[in-house]
Amino acid sequence: MILTLTSSTLKQMKNALLYIMLLTSCLSYCQTRRTVADSVKLNSHIAVHTSYFTFNGQQPVGKGWDTLENLFAENQFVAWGEYHNSPLLSQLTAYALGCADKYGYTKWCVETGPFTASTLMRLAASKNPADSLNRLFKEGYPKIGTFPFFSNSNDAQMLLAAHKHNFTIWGIDQEFQMSFPYWLSKVYQAQSNQLKKRYQAVYDSLQAKWWYPADKLLDSLSSAIPQKQYRSVLNAIKVSKEIYRNNDNQGRATLMKNQFFAYYDAVPKNEKVFFKMGSNHLARGLNLQTNLYDIGNAVYELAQRNKTGFANVYLMVRYTIEQGKLIDDLTNKSRENPKVFSKLYDKDKWTLLDLRSLKLKHDDSLPRDVYQVIEKYDFVLVSPEILNTDREGN
Repeated sequence: MILTLTSSTLKQMKNALLYIMLLTSCLSYCQTRRTVADSVKLNSHIAVHTSYFTFNGQQPVGKGWDTLENLFAENQFVAWGEYHNSPLLSQLTAYALGCADKYGYTKWCVETGPFTASTLMRLAASKNPADSLNRLFKEGYPKIGTFPFFSNSNDAQMLLAAHKHNFTIWGIDQEFQMSFPYWLSKVYQAQSNQLKKRYQAVYDSLQAKWWYPADKLLDSLSSAIPQKQYRSVLNAIKVSKEIYRNNDNQGRATLMKNQFFAYYDAVPKNEKVFFKMGSNHLARGLNLQTNLYDIGNAVYELAQRNKTGFANVYLMVRYTIEQGKLIDDLTNKSRENPKVFSKLYDKDKWTLLDLRSLKLKHDDSLPRDVYQVIEKYDFVLVSPEILNTDREGN
């Protein structure tokens, strides 16, 4: 028996076959998309979104730097989450301050206390800030100095650039514990001879236990001195010493935010701020180390409220010299950075990875530390520097 198919039936069969083919193709496509692991996505992303620049200590050159400089044009807040005590990074920051100036930046936020920041401003305007920093380092605690992250000629370059480009330095952290003897001396020496004679024993007792001066002695001296700014210095020591004593990360994070907003609330709300602080402090969301909401998240949310922009950069170094030995963070058991980013190291160039468009599904195909950096930072910048941690000062 021969079946005769009408044109209408043939058309229906053709449409049904086409539908099945489209459905099969769609299901295959969706299945393919579901099976692309986060690790594969990251590798593909790195291949497309990595750029480089060179830096001779004077001027950076390359697409990577162009991208970093453009962040100043696009955002109200740019945050460099640094690795500490780097001569090369101090030099690069000095250049960055000049670039930020071109886009209207006038505030530079650093990881010092506000009184230290005021002193740095004064040194920046002096004839030779490098000599002053070197002297303060030698007069301070052995191999650590007086002020954190400002101790020699490389750091002086940043101060000179800040002064040249009319930056105000905002110090939002606690006062450095090793600077307590310096501040106690400053307060005491600013008093009249009569008051100094009367409070000599109090002062000597404070200096005898400078790392944790007694509240009663601080209060006694504070109640006697007439200068408001020096009373504030003594109060800052009281607050800071308790943060150190109790390892109070929550108190420190709160202090940073309070002191930042004390500065910020006194300027126009569109003021642009360049941050250079430890990378953990400048994360979006929770601090990588303390698991607390830190200053980075507060400023990120402030940018959202202002309808402006916040961009943060996770800076890292692969190689360090510790106790005379070369340490490779990629293979070190107690590594500080995700391995996948250490592999981007280039001995001749700075490597910049733009993470902004990378979206992952958290399928656990990547280590947890990789997910954290991707979630919390816009860029990873890998330095070619071999950081000598045995050096005295920065």
